Amino acid sequence: MRTPVEIINQTNELAARLYKKWGYDSKEGFRFDMSNHGHEIIAWQQACIAQEMLTNTDVEDVISEIDNYPELN
Repeated sequence: MRTPVEIINQTNELAARLYKKWGYDSKEGFRFDMSNHGHEIIAWQQACIAQEMLTNTDVEDVISEIDNYPELN
C-alpha cells in the first residue's frame, strides 16, 4: 500500500512528465500541487485524473491526510 507521501510524489512526477510533453521544464521535485500557474495547475489536475482512473486513488482525499506528513508541508 502506498503512503500519502508516495501518492503525492508520484502524482507530482506524473504532472512533471505531462508538463514536459507540452515543451516545458520543471525543477526536480517541483510541487505542482502547490502551484498557481495555469499550465502547472492543468498538469496537476490531469495527473490526479490519471491516478483516479488507474489506481482508484482520489488524490484530493490523500492531500487532506498530509497534515501528518510534515515533509510535504
